[in-house]
Amino acid sequence: MYPLTLGPLLRYDTVEEGTYHAFAMIVTEHAMDTARESLSAPNLVYASNGDASTALQSQAKLLYVYDDVDRSKRHVFWRFKIEVALNDGPQTITYAVDGITQPCDFVVPSKTQNFRWAGHSCNGFSSGVNTEEWGGPDPLWRDVLAEHERDPFHLVMGGGDQIYNDTITSIPELKEWNEEEDRVKAMQMPLTDEIKAGIDRYLFRHYAEWFGSGAFSKAISRIPMVNMLDDHDLIDGFGTYPDRLMNSPIFNGIGKQGFFFYLLFQQFVVDEEDDISNSPARAGANTPFRSFIIGGPGAYIPFPTHSILTYLGPQQYMLLLDCRAQRRLDEICAKDTYDRCREAILRLPDGVKHLIIQLGVPLAYPRMVLIEKLLSSKFNPIVFLAKKLLPKFTNNFNGQVELLDDLNDHWCAIGHKRERNRLIESLHDIAVRKRIRISFISGDVHAGGCSIFEDIRHTKPEEDHKYMVAMITSAIVNVPPPAPVITMINALARKKHKTLHHLFTREYMLPLFEKDFSGKPQKNKYIVGARNWCATEYDTKTNELVMQLRVEKEQGTGKVATFEVRAPPPNFRKH
Repeated sequence: MYPLTLGPLLRYDTVEEGTYHAFAMIVTEHAMDTARESLSAPNLVYASNGDASTALQSQAKLLYVYDDVDRSKRHVFWRFKIEVALNDGPQTITYAVDGITQPCDFVVPSKTQNFRWAGHSCNGFSSGVNTEEWGGPDPLWRDVLAEHERDPFHLVMGGGDQIYNDTITSIPELKEWNEEEDRVKAMQMPLTDEIKAGIDRYLFRHYAEWFGSGAFSKAISRIPMVNMLDDHDLIDGFGTYPDRLMNSPIFNGIGKQGFFFYLLFQQFVVDEEDDISNSPARAGANTPFRSFIIGGPGAYIPFPTHSILTYLGPQQYMLLLDCRAQRRLDEICAKDTYDRCREAILRLPDGVKHLIIQLGVPLAYPRMVLIEKLLSSKFNPIVFLAKKLLPKFTNNFNGQVELLDDLNDHWCAIGHKRERNRLIESLHDIAVRKRIRISFISGDVHAGGCSIFEDIRHTKPEEDHKYMVAMITSAIVNVPPPAPVITMINALARKKHKTLHHLFTREYMLPLFEKDFSGKPQKNKYIVGARNWCATEYDTKTNELVMQLRVEKEQGTGKVATFEVRAPPPNFRKH
């Protein structure tokens, strides 16, 4: 019917009243002079367990048209709604777009089954990495697909940095801006139509290539995605720089267009088409996505927060908190976003035992406050000399120390610590009100590990509403920090912190890696410097949530060692 540019891609929404809701999306290619009105909407045909009598058709919604002027091609985004009535047993749903795609399938769980799901983050390489030394991006995605064949996943959760868009600064249109040594002057440069067109061209082509190739592409055509962004989905550090840079025309324009294309490719959403508004008065407008929690207006971009609360089975839900749209140096999410998420959680049905909260950056991680203070100081002579002698020590955006945006991103950063502690206190209250076990999954740091929050009075974990597992899984593609950095982080992980003692709560890193991959004892037992992803399932016998960190044993091979953490059932009293 039409040539295919990209797809199919799958995106899970939620389950309501026994109906499973999901979407598929494809992008087709056309001549530049093809009129939008002349396009016939294709149909997606899907059936359960190979039974043709169950076949249903879904006509596409024309979501967006992108014109690649340089290549004289028009690309059309088509979105298809998928609805499946849950049965007593799991269903394999076979689907295809008539005349465009080959048949593919995904698995829908039964009425009583809790989802088995895969979690990942940092699905791309930083610039300067020799990707061949790491076997490219596929090794751990092949492990995901092998696990899916062994025991199907119902969901693949992207916890941020599903794509690395940092190389956008190398496009010809940004050459003058990127090479301008006077960063104040660069921040005053206008966002011309030519520059905006170059930004859009880069984002479209990069997404089409990255989401349309390799084992990752195969995985997201067979396992429905639920994604949340982090900074590299836009550009490195977006939201963690001073207002002057964040509001500068070109840098702000990169973030704005990055967020638009994130919504388009990862959420299958165009806010204007889907009646989602950045106006606080209309933030809760009716959208086709039932799992969205539309929060308050963005800090530097014309988009509200797009958080997600989704069903993962009768006893399991997941909240993906949008920690990027409102992010500033002194705030991660505004009160309106927290309030709307809290209200949605409190409306969860009775019987839900586990709530997993996805946060792009770990809520608990070894503190680097001293380093943060040193790097942010204008009067530190070491920093002054490094800026003069080491070009890569500072970023190209505003001359700030390169590492500082990563440190400022952390919940434990000086500017975010109070907000972090308020969030933890609020979650303690929710846990006891709903009698629900709260756990976390995060990424960002290119290393794996797990933190624990618990009551300081040594209550049994299953009887402690403050007991929260915080899994860190990063990166599925990107490379880990150098060995000396991993050693330093492990040393910092031994330090005990008293910031939550007013809540009678302690936090610590779990010594998950007491033995290395060959079984020998090792010193670096808190943080592992190797690529990884996380497989999670619900243990119906114990009502525990079982999180299995799958860590690459040898660089570039995709062969893994597994490390298991269990979140206990909520056997405490409801208040």
